[in-house]
Amino acid sequence: MRGKVLGAAMVGHAVESYDFVIYGASATIIARHFFPNTNPTLAILSTLAVYGLAFVVRPLGAAVFGSIGDRLGRRTALSAVVLIMAVSTAAIAVLPGYATAGAVAPLLLLCCRLAQGVSMGAEYTSAASYVMEQAPAHRRGLWVSAVNSATFVGSAFAALALLALQLLSPEAYADWTWRLAFAFGGVMALVGLYMRLRLEETATFRALESRGEVAVSPVRDTFRNWRLFLLLFAIFALLAVVVHNLLGYFPTYLATTGGLPDGTVLTAGVVALLLCAATCVLTGVLVDRFGRKPLLVVGVVLAVVGSVPAYLLAGGGTLLTTLAAEILLVLPAAVIGMSATIIAVEIVPPHIRVTSTALAYNTAYAVFGGTAPVLGALLTAWFGRLAPGAYITVLAVVALVVVVVAIPETRNRAVAEPDPVENDEESEVLRGVR
Repeated sequence: MRGKVLGAAMVGHAVESYDFVIYGASATIIARHFFPNTNPTLAILSTLAVYGLAFVVRPLGAAVFGSIGDRLGRRTALSAVVLIMAVSTAAIAVLPGYATAGAVAPLLLLCCRLAQGVSMGAEYTSAASYVMEQAPAHRRGLWVSAVNSATFVGSAFAALALLALQLLSPEAYADWTWRLAFAFGGVMALVGLYMRLRLEETATFRALESRGEVAVSPVRDTFRNWRLFLLLFAIFALLAVVVHNLLGYFPTYLATTGGLPDGTVLTAGVVALLLCAATCVLTGVLVDRFGRKPLLVVGVVLAVVGSVPAYLLAGGGTLLTTLAAEILLVLPAAVIGMSATIIAVEIVPPHIRVTSTALAYNTAYAVFGGTAPVLGALLTAWFGRLAPGAYITVLAVVALVVVVVAIPETRNRAVAEPDPVENDEESEVLRGVR
């Protein structure tokens, strides 16, 4: 039972992060294939802008598929999003380039990315909600950590795939074999669909159905709980910046500003991401033992103290300094991601759990995650190579205040409790969210 649940939940989220790393790490190649080559800088910025636009539609996907998860069941939402993900990811592998289709090429690329963005709107939080509701009460953190670790496992697998393709033939990779990476992502998503169709619905959702408590309008109910929405948005905003600076911008930064060869960038990335996946699981064990909030504080502090040094080390020009820089970014990403996710799915009432967490998560990612690569490039150009690290530090300081003042502890909270914040004495911010 455990392996079936965790495997099906992990594979979809692994494909999500796999796709974003493939796109981010291949940005310079995609720019050459899908945009005019008269201005290489503009072509790269356009490619990163398409990356960001996929985030703009994620709140739409969160509203649609989050509502499906709360009205028709978690399993239904999980199956629907991974199907769309499979089709849109595989489609990029066969799109015509600018030399063949002209201005139609970037439009087709944008359509695929928008479809991916919609499908991803409820992927992560649906998977986390499903796993948390299926997990034993004393192992909820550990089980959810498997979903969170899939972010970094998928990212590491993407880096390995790109590294293998480059080692086989750098010329072929720049010409056409980069498309194979997207094709394989589509195949992985289809495997995920097969696994998810074999899942059973959670007992929590079945109980809501039997009591007639399924939400009629989960989106409306989410915004009635606007204080809770804003709190979740705040903790996910920092996560979005850290993760998508790491996955979406840092490879380009290392190659352009750091002057490192692609092989060095990918090798350091694989090692750091696998370490981060292990850190997610360790964090899952620790949040079950010591609580969610203490680990979230640790993660935010790591972001405060490590972000500027990470960008400083990134200019060292060696594999060792690059690996150290990657580790300084992946550790807060792992600890914040794990602890924030388990808090989010535990704190929200079950009848709007998928919708509320999906909307908060994806709105934060649309505002802060999708803009991270472009903003990182602009900050570097305007203020120097340490500016992206300083940006993360400032946001982390703000997030630290929010976490200390407003975030409650949720370790002992029942997942089906009708109003998990009603009597919470830890945070006046959360009073009256219903």
